[in-house]
Amino acid sequence: MSTNSVIVIFYNRLYNPLIIRDLKNKFKNVYSLFVDEGKPCDIEEIQLECIAAGADRFIYKDYRKQYAQSFISKAIKANAVYQDGYHLSAALSRPALAEAAVEVADELNVDFIAHQFRGNDQARMDMNIEILGKKPIASLRDFAYSDNDAYDYASRYGIPLEFGCNNPYSTSENMWGLTIECGDLENPSQVIPEDVKEILSSKSNDMTAPFVLQVAFEDGVPVKIDNEKHELHEIINKLNAIGKKYLTGVFDIVEDGIVGLKSRAIYQSPAAHILITAHKGLEVYCSNRNENWFKDIIDKKWTEMVYSGLWYDPLMEHLNAYIDSANKYVNGIVNMEIGMYYVRIISRHSESTIYDPEMAIYNCGHIYSQDDVAGFSRIFNIHSKCSAVNKRKYND
Repeated sequence: MSTNSVIVIFYNRLYNPLIIRDLKNKFKNVYSLFVDEGKPCDIEEIQLECIAAGADRFIYKDYRKQYAQSFISKAIKANAVYQDGYHLSAALSRPALAEAAVEVADELNVDFIAHQFRGNDQARMDMNIEILGKKPIASLRDFAYSDNDAYDYASRYGIPLEFGCNNPYSTSENMWGLTIECGDLENPSQVIPEDVKEILSSKSNDMTAPFVLQVAFEDGVPVKIDNEKHELHEIINKLNAIGKKYLTGVFDIVEDGIVGLKSRAIYQSPAAHILITAHKGLEVYCSNRNENWFKDIIDKKWTEMVYSGLWYDPLMEHLNAYIDSANKYVNGIVNMEIGMYYVRIISRHSESTIYDPEMAIYNCGHIYSQDDVAGFSRIFNIHSKCSAVNKRKYND
């Protein structure tokens, strides 16, 4: 392993050049790595900035397809939504970034990988890089420059102060969603500021009429939109374009962080919200009561594990095995209506569903007599009745 080289994962145009310069004081070779997970960026400008800052080489790695197939597909099957609003867009991205960076590090025979994260993300990156056999460097943990230094550098070299570069907000974005934090948002009593609303909304949107689309699933994974087959990352991109016009999948939540400290964030995850809504509806339709009840428990644990950065924990292998098994029967189509601020299922069809119209609760008189219900009700109610009566006597 080379101990005089480091790979620095690009994250933020504001801090990235100074981080590269700082690392050049410690390593002979600094390789700047841009892992593409679907965030719109000007790659050529970023490459020029990295080289100008002193990077010995700029590496672009297109990870969109692999990110969707190996990470996002699992999140869909697990109906992954943390605390009713966060679709794990950043948390899911971090093990993918680590995996992509380690692949490049192995090719270049490099041992050290530097990232540019703070907060929950630094723990996620530290753990995942180390588990994959490399030595993590959290560049911002011992950053040699102040925020003013970063702003001055950006101004001097014409680096745009993009929205979310701690001015005053902090953002994270990939194809699975956008996160906006910090600034006035740190006060939960503060309504979403106008500049944040402008980022969330599509300026081209002047429509309010609902939009209907169809999503087809195989083994719990989306494979078609409106009967046209696409790769998963292509489906996500199409649904993001549609959903953003209708402000679908926007959530304002206060969440519990990895160590339990609360934070507020605005999340926008159009495709994630649409696909998980569709998947959950189809999964319930194709599974029996016990499967659905237990799947909710498994899904919650899976989501908590990913949020906590535990992608490579052995428990994840067991959870994924069950989730994959449960999704073997989640096949079919879901028709959805998307309107301003909402998405809802309007119909579903599956050849593998256990639903039988002849056995719907109000149509099954041919299976049992209504007179049978009286005996069932008495037996089913014995435990609750006895408990309630005894407790009432005790309280009296």
